[in-house]
Parts: sequence; C-alpha cells; structure tokens
Amino acid sequence: MGDAKRKAANAEVKKLLQARFIREVTYTTWLANVVLVRKSNGKWRMCTDYTDLNKACPKDAYPLPCIDRLGDKISPMTKLLRKASAFSWNELCEEAFLALKASLATPPILTRPDPSFPLLVYLAVSDEAISSVLVQDKEGTQAPIYFVSRLLQDAETRYQLIEKVALGLVHTSRRLRHYFQSHRVVIHTDCPISKVLGKPELAGRMMAWSVELSQFDITYKSRGPIKAQCLADFINKLHPHGHFEEQWWTLHVDGSSNCQGSGAGVILEGPKGLTLEQSLRFRFKASNNQAEYEALLAGLRLAEDMGASRIKCLTDSKVVAEQVLVEHIPREDNTRADYVEEMVANVDTDLPSQSNPSDWREEIKAFITKGAVPADPTDAKRLRTQASKYVVIAGLLYRRGFSTPLLKCLSHAEAEYVTREVHEGICGTHSGARMTVAKLLRAGYYWPTMNTDCEMFVKKCQPCQKHGNLIHRPAEHLHSSLGIQHKVTSVEHPQTNGQAESANKVILTELKKRLGEAKGAWAEQLPEVLWAYRCTPQSTTQETPFRLVYGSDAMIPVEIGEPSFRRAHFNESNNDTQLRVNLDIVENIRERAQVVAEATKQRYKRRFDSRVKLREFREGDLVWRATGEARKDPRQGKLAPNWDGPFRIRHNLNNGAYKLEYLSGEPISRTWNSSHLKVYYS
Repeated sequence: MGDAKRKAANAEVKKLLQARFIREVTYTTWLANVVLVRKSNGKWRMCTDYTDLNKACPKDAYPLPCIDRLGDKISPMTKLLRKASAFSWNELCEEAFLALKASLATPPILTRPDPSFPLLVYLAVSDEAISSVLVQDKEGTQAPIYFVSRLLQDAETRYQLIEKVALGLVHTSRRLRHYFQSHRVVIHTDCPISKVLGKPELAGRMMAWSVELSQFDITYKSRGPIKAQCLADFINKLHPHGHFEEQWWTLHVDGSSNCQGSGAGVILEGPKGLTLEQSLRFRFKASNNQAEYEALLAGLRLAEDMGASRIKCLTDSKVVAEQVLVEHIPREDNTRADYVEEMVANVDTDLPSQSNPSDWREEIKAFITKGAVPADPTDAKRLRTQASKYVVIAGLLYRRGFSTPLLKCLSHAEAEYVTREVHEGICGTHSGARMTVAKLLRAGYYWPTMNTDCEMFVKKCQPCQKHGNLIHRPAEHLHSSLGIQHKVTSVEHPQTNGQAESANKVILTELKKRLGEAKGAWAEQLPEVLWAYRCTPQSTTQETPFRLVYGSDAMIPVEIGEPSFRRAHFNESNNDTQLRVNLDIVENIRERAQVVAEATKQRYKRRFDSRVKLREFREGDLVWRATGEARKDPRQGKLAPNWDGPFRIRHNLNNGAYKLEYLSGEPISRTWNSSHLKVYYS
C-alpha cells in the first residue's frame, strides 16, 4: 500500500472510531483487508459495504474456483443431455465418464491405513479443547484415517501449552492404541515436546505421560507445510465450548449440648438438587457454642470433600455468625439441621479414631546427625547398636544391606505406596509375600516391618485370593497306588517336560489377576505381564530374566515415584561405561544362576513327597470355595477364577466336612470337604 493510500486509510479509520462504528480489540477473530476506491474528485474512499464491492471495482472478478475446468471436463457428456442433439457415444464421452466415475469412487473420506507407511499425527490445542488428526501420506496425498477431539476439564484448562500438547498426544495414543502399536508414528508439531518428554528430571503427570508414550515407536518432526494441520484446527474450532461456572453451595449447620452429650447436624445443598445430610455425636464434653463451632467445621470439611468452592453457611448461633462470615438465621428457619442433629441423640455409636504413627526414622536420624540419645540407659544402648547399621546421605536415611549396599529407609505411608506398586503395579506380578520382600530389597527399599506388612498385604489382595491355587494332594500318589503310568511329553523336546507349561501358567495366572471381569482385554495387558515377568526374580535362579540377559536390573516405575539410591545418585556421563561393564560380567552372573538352579532342583526333589497340611475351620469363619469346572463360566474359559465366595461356615461335621451358607444366612444344601475350602482374609 502506498503512502497516499495509507494516509487515506488512517483518516477513514479515525472517522469510524470517532463515530463508534468500529472499536479496537486485542485478539480479533475476523480480519478484512482495506479496500480503497479513488473518487471522481481525486480523493480515496474506503469501502465498507463488501456486498456491493463489484460495483465499486467492476474490473475485479471473484469467480468460483475451478468451475471452468470442471465444466470443460464433462462438456462431452452435457452435450448428450440436450434433446435436440443425437445420441453419439465417442471416445471423449468415454474419457469424461471414466474421470467422473474415478472422482466418485475416491471421495475424501476416512481410509484404511497401510502398514508399510508411517502414520502422521497433527495436534491442535485451544483454551478449552484438544484435537488431533491421524493421516497417512499415499502417493503425495494425505488421506485422513481418524479424528480425535476432547473437551478439557476445569483443571486441564489451566495447563501450560506444552502440557496441553502432551495431553493431546497421550489421549490420541489411548484412543488409537491399536494404530500406535502396529505402525511407526510421526508427530508433526512446532512445540518442543520431544525435548521436554526426554528430560530425566520430569515429575508428576509429565513423567507418567513420558513413560506411557515410551512404549510406542514415535518420531517427532516440525510441522512444515500446513496440509492436514488445517483439519486438526478445524476440528478444534468445531468442538463445543464448555462453560465451567462455579456454583454456590448452601450449608445448614446446628449444634447443641445436653446432659446426655453433644452433637451436630449438617445439611449441604449443592447444584441440581443435590442434598447431603450428616449427623455427628461428640465423645467429649462441649458447650452449646463449642458444639456450634464443631458443626460448622464438620460442614466445611464435608463441603471440601465434595469439591465445593463457593459456600453460603447458615446457622442459628449468633456467636458463630458474629465471629465468622456466615449468615445468621432464626431457629425456626433452621429446623432441618436441628432435626438431623437430634437424630443422633439416642444413638450410641463409637467411631474408631485414626492416629498417625510416629516416624521410626526420626530417632535414628537425630542420633546420627545430632547425637541425641534417650534418657533411659537401656534405650540409649539399643539405639547405639541399631544406629550402627544406618547412614545419613543428603538428609535421607539409608540402611547398610547385604543384598544391596544401601537401602533407602521409608516411612509407613511411603512403604504402603511402594508395596502396592511392586505387588500390583506395571512391573508387579501379584507374587507372594517372600518374593515381594525380595523385589523391594532388590529395588533398594527398607523398613523394619516390611516382612509382616507384605504378608498382610498379600493376604488381603482380592485378585490373589480369588485366583489362588487349588488345594489338593498331587495326583501321582493315586496313580502309583492304582498302577497307572502317567507320562507327560513335549512333541519336540521331551527333555523339557513341564518347563514351558510352568512359564505359561505363571503368565496366565497374572493375566487372571489383572483383568478382573474384562476378560476380552487380555491382549492389551499381555505386554505388561511379560515385562513384569522379566523384572521379577525367579525362584529357580534367584535372578531376573532381564539381569541374566543384560547384566543389570531394569529400573522399575516405583523407583521414579519414590526415588531409590541409584535413581537419586544417577550419573548420566558414567552410565554407558557401567552398562558395558555389566555386559562383561554377565557370564559370571549366569554361571551363579545355573548353580542356584541346580540347588533348587535338588531341594524340590527332596520336598516332592511332602503332603498338604490339615486345615480346620470354625463355625462363622469366612472361606473361599473351589469353583470347579462345572461352576466356571464357559464364556471366560481359562481366564475364569478358581475360587468364588466368600461363604460362611454354618456347621462343622468333623472329619474335614463342613456345611456352608451365604452371607445373607441362606444355607447351601450339600457338604464341602476342607480340600475345597480356604480362609477368606478381609
């Protein structure tokens, strides 16, 4: 635009601003180019009526795109549509017909991917939605395969841009998991997501997303030409906008005290007619005002648990209303909360109180760092002896171990997390208590009661109880007494009888415990089960299959959530050298594993004739019952559970026979032997 046009445009814009016909905005969603038309007196006029633009600029044409070329292609066929012309089908008509047929046969619709070509993913994010397009480049043309779009939740709208892009990629990989597993995927984006996800110091959700995406063959490239990116942006714009309006909650509270005790009543009214009522009885002496304060605190805790952000509190206590920003209402307007409070006046129920146990590490750390000892000489001597096995590094307490040089000491809350992760996490195999303790020590964790805690955790694990082994004597005793020769042979390798079956049994058992009722999802869980199997020490070799191959143990996810010693003191520059050293000494590890395997076989041979211990149950005990082939669901096949229940012991008929009943009290007709029952831990 020249200087004359620029000055004329500035003058016209100032006139429109003064007339308040237009206004300035920060983020515009629509933009029109300035069109200036020279007037007869030599001045410039800025056109504002674009519907009549062709009259102002008659030489400018705005035809529809490609209409002339499309008309030329089908002109041989359109001539035949005229009534006056004679019908004559020639080569030009044939070519036009084939071109039209090919165009109709290849519309721009979703296509099936070709496994020989990589998949291209274009991501688009906005303030309220994330979208992605999965396409494939075929002969220079990008064919769409699938579209994914999702509205962001309230908390997700406050994510940073890089987190939104990562969330869009993770959501796409979850929705299109079968595509990501069977193809090489190329992500086209201008965000440095590959560098961010590759950082070792990630934490929180970004770390979890990085681990989840590491299982796929993903390559990150710059966006380059627009092409399919416009599809992702278009889907993002079409997604409905969500409105997260914070709504008000109304809280009615009332508390009172009398000679029988004190209590409180709470009514929380939320949006869409939601109403929650709570009655409390205090096991301590309290005045009326104290009961009113306790009622208000209980109501606020209830509102916090429900996620309320805006609360209007109503109480009939003027003392509370004057000291706290709540609304005072007459007692006759607070009858509902008063009624709820009176409901517990005649109820005598003791609720168990929760106490936070003291951290066992503090006493040892105080002795090592400050020299603090208890006043009792016996306790002081015990502490000195105990502290000789511990060391403090960077403010963290470690125990000198035999299996691992330094074991990180954990609190009770941290111990519960790592036990659950090792037992039933991504690399967990629902193993027994002893194996769980071994995996925890191998990962570098310690606390004094880890053996007892693991035993109780495994006992209460529902999948482990439901899919536990059947209890019976070996069938070889029956075969030998009847003179039956039972031989199990493999087709190709008779010398490996039972080895492949044992490995498959372990994998199948872990699949049962992971799937639950969704038996059809076994193919998606199989890679995790195989990875967990490779990271678990085997009883025959006392080593993990991963270490027998690479010479070192793999880092399991729990070491990232609760950093172990080797994770906290990881040296990236020296890592490659140490990995090569592990490969040099792997032969020594394999020889030692072979010796342990031979010793294990000899131990199994000595215990081969051991018998199952006699089990006795008392009336009222809860037990599991063996499912049996007749009671298994045929649709579940091999994945059906081996035990069902729980049931209650109704009568003890002695000699190992019992009568059972359902938990509702309904008796079960037949009797059951103790070999078909086992204890239910709750």
